[in-house]
Amino acid sequence: MQSTKHVRPGAGQPVTGHISTSLSGGLLGGALRMAESVLLRGGHETARRNAWDAVCENRRHARDREDVHSVLVGSAH
Repeated sequence: MQSTKHVRPGAGQPVTGHISTSLSGGLLGGALRMAESVLLRGGHETARRNAWDAVCENRRHARDREDVHSVLVGSAH
């Protein structure tokens, strides 16, 4: 009797597209997040610093607007 070998279509071809959810949420996902954090650590720190600088600048502008508003309201009376 001759045996038949079943081969999945596309077997042996490079994998493109999505990674199975069991791998993406498990060891592979953790490894990718770890590599990203190591490689992009400086970029994240710069982004956080830039974001905080923007917050501080926005607060300065808000104080300036309040000062101008109080001067205008005071001069209107």
